[in-house]
Amino acid sequence: MTKTLIALCFLSVYTVMEFVSYVPQIVKIIKTKSADDLSLASWASWVVSDVCYLIYVLLETPEIGIISVSILSLSLVIIVFVLTLYYQNHKPIKKSNKI
Repeated sequence: MTKTLIALCFLSVYTVMEFVSYVPQIVKIIKTKSADDLSLASWASWVVSDVCYLIYVLLETPEIGIISVSILSLSLVIIVFVLTLYYQNHKPIKKSNKI
């Protein structure tokens, strides 16, 4: 097995795990309708970071695979950020059982 093939295997595992890791957070926010325990500043930093990386990739590489991975990563980070922003600013109204 060559060094390049080993590196590609690790890159593949990293890429899949990066995308899979966002799904439980997105599902939990949607199910609980709460993002109180998440740091909005942290997710905003991730958005800025991924935007900068995407710009770098667009300027420096013509590889559609890397561009696609960057866009998907940014999309997932934006989803978590928007859900966090929404649910931290829109608390669900609790229904009263009074008649």
